[in-house]
Amino acid sequence: MASNSSQTQPLSLNLEALSYINSLVEAFQAFDSDNNGLINTAELQGLLSSLGHERSEQDAKDMIAHASGTQNGQLSIEEFLETMNAGELGLDWIGDLFEAAVPVLGPGAGPGGMVNTEELATVLSLVGSASLEDCMEIISCLDGDGDGAVSVEEVKRMASLL
Repeated sequence: MASNSSQTQPLSLNLEALSYINSLVEAFQAFDSDNNGLINTAELQGLLSSLGHERSEQDAKDMIAHASGTQNGQLSIEEFLETMNAGELGLDWIGDLFEAAVPVLGPGAGPGGMVNTEELATVLSLVGSASLEDCMEIISCLDGDGDGAVSVEEVKRMASLL
């Protein structure tokens, strides 16, 4: 696990990047019409258009062919994030922090596997360092429905994507 001493940017700047990546993940999920974790050319075109990046069908096909390791004509969320240069945002240490937190969060999660700001702050203080304010921002970044909590599965998924 990377230590927080490897941070090169303040957490607030990293949270902006985390919010950006989460918005890409949510957009991907919205355009994955059959919920199979893959998008095809038409879905990629719609997704890119929703982000303000108009692309032709051939451009979308070329993006998939370039990014897809399997050449199956579809793009996974990981490949999509790579295509959108998400890996260059320097969030590896947050991914490591989330990954370390998941085993501790799981047993302590509330109903439905949900974690609120205070629970996240308690766990992150055990596995790394993040203030209550930082945890409020993290929850805000990942909380798609605005209920002030995120599921352990959402934290786990984000850890795997970062």
